[in-house]
Amino acid sequence: MTLRKSARSLVVRLLVMGLVMAIIGTAASYIQLSRFLREDLTQSVASQQTALAAYVARDVDNYLVERLAFLERLAQAVPPKLLAQPAPLHAWLAERGALNPLFPLGLALATPDGRRLDQDGQFSTEALEFAAARAGRRAVGRAQATAAHHAALPMAVPLRDGRGEVVAVLLGTADLTADGLLDHLLEGRVGQAGGILVISPRDRLFVASTDATMMLTPTPPDGVNPLHDRAMAGYRGSGTTRNARGIDEISAIASVPTAGWFVVARLPVAEALAPVARMQAFILRQRAPAVTMVLIVIGLIMAWLLRPLLRAADQADRMTRGELPLAPLRVVRDDEIGHLTQAFNRLLAKLVDNQQALARLAHHDTLTGLPNRKLLDERLQQALAHAARHRQPVAVLYLDLDGFKQLNDTLGHEAGDLALREIARRLQALVRQTDTVARIGGDEFVLLATGLVEPAEQGAQVLAQRCIAAIAEPLQLARARTLIGVSVGIALGRGGETPRDLLAAADQAMYRAKQDGHAVPAAR
Repeated sequence: MTLRKSARSLVVRLLVMGLVMAIIGTAASYIQLSRFLREDLTQSVASQQTALAAYVARDVDNYLVERLAFLERLAQAVPPKLLAQPAPLHAWLAERGALNPLFPLGLALATPDGRRLDQDGQFSTEALEFAAARAGRRAVGRAQATAAHHAALPMAVPLRDGRGEVVAVLLGTADLTADGLLDHLLEGRVGQAGGILVISPRDRLFVASTDATMMLTPTPPDGVNPLHDRAMAGYRGSGTTRNARGIDEISAIASVPTAGWFVVARLPVAEALAPVARMQAFILRQRAPAVTMVLIVIGLIMAWLLRPLLRAADQADRMTRGELPLAPLRVVRDDEIGHLTQAFNRLLAKLVDNQQALARLAHHDTLTGLPNRKLLDERLQQALAHAARHRQPVAVLYLDLDGFKQLNDTLGHEAGDLALREIARRLQALVRQTDTVARIGGDEFVLLATGLVEPAEQGAQVLAQRCIAAIAEPLQLARARTLIGVSVGIALGRGGETPRDLLAAADQAMYRAKQDGHAVPAAR
C-alpha cells in the first residue's frame, strides 16, 4: 500500500524525470528559490518594518505622554492667587520650565476666552490645542517651524477650579528638534534608503521624517499613494505600495494614540529584495546555457503533470472574479495536487463560514447581539416600503436610558455592559418576531414596530409604556439592586418618509420628553 502510494507521488515522478534530465533541478531551483526568497524576504521585511514602526510609535507616544503629564501636574500646582498677578505668574511658570525643561519654547497660561494671564496679550482661540483644552481635554497641536528652523509642537491642558470647571488653559511648546526625538528616527532607519515618517492625519502633515526635506510639509493628496490613503483612513498594518516619488516600497504603519498620529517605517522594494536579484543572476550565469536546450521539454512535461493544478487554479481565479460560484474543486488525483485541492476545499469552507460571521458582525452590535444602525436602516427601509403598499403604519420608538452614565461611573463599565445586555433581553422579550430592537449608540435603543392597526398612535403609546415598565424593573448588578429609567420618543411613518427623517423625528420627540420630564411624548 505504501509502495503504491509512493508511486503515485508527484515527488517520485519528478525524481524519475530528474534521472532522465539531470539539469531540470536547476530550473526548478531557479523558480522555487526565487519565489520562496521573494515571499520570505517580503514577509521578513514587513515584520521588521512593523516592529520598527511600533517601537518608534511607542517612543513618540511616550514623548507626548511625558510632556502632557507634566503639563497636567503643573496645572494642578498653579496657585490660584497668581491667576490675577501676571508678573508673578510669569516668573512662576519660567521657574518651573527651567526646573523641568520639557517645554524649552515656553509655557503660558490663558483664560478660556484667550486672554493671557501671565502677561499682556491675546492667544488665537482658533488653535486646535487651545480649543480642545478649553473644552476640558488635553490636546496636541499642529507642529510648526520656528525661526531657528526647529520643529515646535504646542500642547495644552485645562486648568480646573475646585468645582471641576475649566478656568484657564495651560499651554507648553516642545522643541522636537532640540529634544532629540528626530535623532531617534534617524537611528531607527533600516537599510540605505529606508526611512521613518511621523504623520498627523488631522493636519495632513509630515510631523517628522528621516528625510529632512519632508519635515513639516503637507502629505500627498488622495490617490497618489494607496497605502498612505488607507493609513489616513485608519488602517494600521503593513503592505507594499508606490510612494509619491514613484518608488515601490514595503511600509508598515503603527498608531501614536495620544496625538492621533501614526508612524510609517518604509523600505524600497528594490533594496529589500536585492538578494533575490543577485541569486537569480547567479543561477542564470552559471546554468542558463545548460538548461536552454531542455526548456521546451520541461514545459511540456510540467504542463502534463500540473494540468489538474492549473485547472484548479483557473477555477479558483474565476471564483475570485465572480464568474463562478464558490464551490469545492474536484479532486482528480491522489497525490500532492489532490491533497492541495482538498486543503483548498477545506480553506474555502472556512472562508464561507468566516464570511457569514463577518456579515453578522457588520449588521449586529457586538455587546448585545442586537441589530446595529446599518441593519436597522435596511429593515426600516423595507418596513416603509411595505407600509406604503399595504397602508399599514410603522412606529419608531427612540429609547434613551436615564441614569446610565451614573450607573457606569458608580459601578463600572462591566456592570454597565451587563445592564445593557439585560435591557436588550427585556426589550426583545416585548416585541414580535416581525419587529426589530436595535442598539444604535452607547445607551440608545430603537424599537421598530410594523403592521400596526389603527389607531396606530395608541398602539405605539402602549408599546412605549411596556418598554418603560420593563426597563424600570430593578437590575441586579454588583450584588446590588439598581434602578434605571428611560425616555422614549415616538414617530409614526406611513411609507412616505425616509429612514433618516423618521429616526430624526423620534430622536427629537425623545429629547422633548426628556426635557419636559415625561417618559413618553405624544405620538406624532
